[in-house]
Amino acid sequence: MMDMTGVVGESGPFPPRQWPSLPADREGEHWRARAAEVAAVLAVGAAERDRAGEPPLAEVELLKDAGLVTLLGPAEHGGGGQRWSVAHAAVRVISAADGSIGHLLAHHYVWVWLAEFIGTAEKIEHIGEVAVRARWLFGGPSRVREATLDIGDAGTDMVFNGEILDPVGCRVCDIVMLEGRIPGREVPISALAMATEPGFAFSAERDGFGLRRSVSARVAVDDVAIPWTGALGHVDKTFQPRSYNSFLHPTLELALTNVFLGLARGALDAAATHLTEADTGWAPGAFGPLVSELWQAEAFADEVAAEGDALHDRRASVTEQDLRVHRARVAAVLDRASAAASGITDRVFDATRGDDAAMTAVSRFWRDVRALSARVTPDTGAIGRSFLDGTCRTNAEEPEDD
Repeated sequence: MMDMTGVVGESGPFPPRQWPSLPADREGEHWRARAAEVAAVLAVGAAERDRAGEPPLAEVELLKDAGLVTLLGPAEHGGGGQRWSVAHAAVRVISAADGSIGHLLAHHYVWVWLAEFIGTAEKIEHIGEVAVRARWLFGGPSRVREATLDIGDAGTDMVFNGEILDPVGCRVCDIVMLEGRIPGREVPISALAMATEPGFAFSAERDGFGLRRSVSARVAVDDVAIPWTGALGHVDKTFQPRSYNSFLHPTLELALTNVFLGLARGALDAAATHLTEADTGWAPGAFGPLVSELWQAEAFADEVAAEGDALHDRRASVTEQDLRVHRARVAAVLDRASAAASGITDRVFDATRGDDAAMTAVSRFWRDVRALSARVTPDTGAIGRSFLDGTCRTNAEEPEDD
């Protein structure tokens, strides 16, 4: 495991501290505790940093120093060697402290795993090693595989042009994920590019409503050339499909489910602190249903994450049937989590009206939930179809033949 004794500099917003190396235990209890420690650091001053809206450079260094950026990386190269359920748990607890940073981390985990989803064995090994050793943070479009860039075939190189709209993490990342299409070809092409490429122009504009520090307006891409050998999943310019390719989208949706749950938890924690200290008289009975709703959604998310772990563990042999079931389960938990987060943040925001300090503490969670809801729509049709066709009715009795 890599040495994680680095500290945030004296000039940063966080007090210097050491982060000892952790074992790659299968259940990830040490890593879950590490994420909670990092969240406690992030929570202090998070509202003020959200209002300032500056790029989260110090937060990224904190995530790197604590080992959370490389949590999924191969243990033999110095990564955490953790399963996806631990990554989802980290996203949830970080989001409860700072929604923008949890959102950024959720996308990073999916992007850093992209070679696993669609790459060849050679690229999986190479990117897994170098990403850990360099402690790369990945950024890219919020809607994976939409592939909005134009690609020109220049012989040994691909040349990317266009704009990445609604990018996540691109103001602070080390690697930008490029996704585009060659005119006339249906299959999108994904490739890694260093964020320092001269062909990138990063917009200073940001979302002024919610997720202020993770999402920016756009990234202009001008003649960024990448060797064809960098086209993930391609051999001799031809894509090599596998069933595991399609697990990318539900994995991102499950990560964003945990952003929703973290935001709901953060709002409840902020409201509870205010209501306890201010003695407002808000009845515990009114708070109880909100906590129950969150606990139910969290338990569902943990259950689906455990199901996902089993599928990721046998990713070389997953089937389309596995995908259909998992996609429906993820859509269902995303639907529940987004609804719970919206309802909970509405209620606690209303409960703190009239107290400027409390409303400030709660409002960032309320805004982040709405900003995320505008970007993520649960596929409830997949839930209905999977139930009606029997895919997700595994406990139902088969009708007897007459």
